[in-house]
Amino acid sequence: MRYEEKMMQPFYKIGKWIASKMVKKEEVKYQKLEQTLQFVENSAKEKDAFEFTARRIAKVMMILFWGTGLCFLAAVFTGEAKEITFLARPSYGQGSMETDLEVQVEGEGEAQKIPILLQERQYSDQQIDEFFQQAIEDLESVILGENISMQEVRSSLEFPSSVLDGKVKADWFTDDLGLIDEKGNLVGEPAEGGTQVQITVNFSCQDREMDYCFSVCVFSPVRSEEEKQQKQIQELLQSEEQKRVQEEQLRLPGEIEGKKLEWKKEKESPVQMIAVLVVITALCIWMLEEERLQAAVKKKQTALTMEYASFLYKLMALLRAGLTIRGAFERLAQSRQVREHYIDEEIRRCCNEMKSGVPEAQAYENFGRRCQLPEYIKMGTILAQNLRKGSDGLADLLEAEALRGMEERHQLARKLGEQAGTKLLFPMMLMFGVVLIILMAPALMSFSF
Repeated sequence: MRYEEKMMQPFYKIGKWIASKMVKKEEVKYQKLEQTLQFVENSAKEKDAFEFTARRIAKVMMILFWGTGLCFLAAVFTGEAKEITFLARPSYGQGSMETDLEVQVEGEGEAQKIPILLQERQYSDQQIDEFFQQAIEDLESVILGENISMQEVRSSLEFPSSVLDGKVKADWFTDDLGLIDEKGNLVGEPAEGGTQVQITVNFSCQDREMDYCFSVCVFSPVRSEEEKQQKQIQELLQSEEQKRVQEEQLRLPGEIEGKKLEWKKEKESPVQMIAVLVVITALCIWMLEEERLQAAVKKKQTALTMEYASFLYKLMALLRAGLTIRGAFERLAQSRQVREHYIDEEIRRCCNEMKSGVPEAQAYENFGRRCQLPEYIKMGTILAQNLRKGSDGLADLLEAEALRGMEERHQLARKLGEQAGTKLLFPMMLMFGVVLIILMAPALMSFSF
């Protein structure tokens, strides 16, 4: 027995007793529960609704029991409010803390609840001075990045928004934003022998601030031969562009340092557009196939509805001529018409079922269900019932059903006519636009001349 089963064992008897009062097998919800349990009998532990309900109640009782025990233990060990003299303040950077305390005034009856707001711990002025001094001492190691020293800056600097693990905030400013921006990135080209840039950092901690200024010497980055050549070509191209800014076309430089330059422009690749079109086409085809299937179903249902009355009239005439229901179906299946109808296919399928050994009544019911229309399902049921009970009055029933089918056919024909008128609205608007163009074009042409 598993640990869970052992834990539930004391509560299972209580669950069975409660379930015996709740479960009534004649109720619909418990019958459905029985069917569900039978459907999943290989994976379900419970075999019937009674056992299932009993186990559910046992689990609830177990949770309630152990939960109540935990609440009792918590109440015992926590006990009454503990008398305190000090209240711990939130540490640096943790923000303020709001809490409620109970205070008992000597000689008074009930304790009073007092809300209190504790601010975070504040640094002293001496600590802040030490932070500022430490930030200045660590400044060079913080901002250098990949550079060697402040007097030889060849790559971007790092300007953090805070230092000393967030204790001190830092805001950065430079006197030459065209060379070093406020984030420390090199954005311009320095002079040949280097360019001095003044940088100011504003340190702030709590409500105190301090500015510190220092300078760095910026040199051109160390470039490879390929990078140097690329820069020369860019400078040559910019020079040509500035000289010929008023010309219609820019003549690209043909050589650099005696070496010939060949310029090529990449053609826009249609791969991405083709891929998008392929995906969209695939989705459209997926939806169109579904739409085509639904359209075919609707077309067949419409055709079956239109053919229902005529089918019943033919069947009724054959029955009154003395044929049996099966004989009438076989005669209709053998008849050849100029245009095939959906109902003819279903009739032949019904006859084939009877020839293959399917009971006649079952074949008629299958015939109605295959048509998937309420009137055919009803007609198949009528034929099956009359076959079992006798065919007296069947022709009259079919005649009444045929009259109702004829009325439905008239209503459907009226609805299809209205839909056809709606579909013709857009072509008529196009024709109206063409007529307007034909009438207005000569008048407009005469005004233009």
